Amino acid sequence: MLLCLTLVAVPLSAQEITRVKKERKLPVKQHMIGVRGTYALTGVHFNPDRKQETVPGYRNGSLLYTYYHDLWGTMPYFGVQTGVTYCQSGYKTPALQRIYDVIQVPLIAQFHIDFWKMRLLINLGCFGGYRMSAVDFTEEYPAGTPVVFDVNHHYADYGLQGGGGLAFSFHPFEIQFECNYQYSMSLIENPALYSNEVYTYGYPNQLMFSLALFIHL
Repeated sequence: MLLCLTLVAVPLSAQEITRVKKERKLPVKQHMIGVRGTYALTGVHFNPDRKQETVPGYRNGSLLYTYYHDLWGTMPYFGVQTGVTYCQSGYKTPALQRIYDVIQVPLIAQFHIDFWKMRLLINLGCFGGYRMSAVDFTEEYPAGTPVVFDVNHHYADYGLQGGGGLAFSFHPFEIQFECNYQYSMSLIENPALYSNEVYTYGYPNQLMFSLALFIHL
């Protein structure tokens, strides 16, 4: 009797899970690739203060991969996003304006709530990157002079990123509008670069407004 009940219960359980999924209209696992362009307000938080200001960044582009999936077959809100990003970051002081060229790899948990042909997006994650080069713009050299990178300049870049946005999904295409804030936990240079008595700590940050176009695979 127990064996018969087990054999009957297993297919019934599978049918019940299928019925629940249909009723809740859970989306299937979804893969997307796309490109993103970003306008950013970039800066560096210095301590002590250098009277720094933010500078706009226009040359920012990303190639991204996004994977949406449910959790335990019941909660269709989860996703992960990664890719490669080229961006420019920098800051401005009374003495100069410095612009960095940076390559980054984000790893973002992208939560989404779907309704109609739209998605509400919530991003939370981290990134790792590499500062390739920098240019200083001054009154003497308005066209810019390359910064000589040495042991006093930190190439590695890593930190946290979060934000949100709105997506419009028209299969097989999807358009996403997002606003994200990124804060680097890697010092931009040696704190004792300019003085062995007063250390200066600088952490880059940027506020990013982006538009992305994805294709559903």
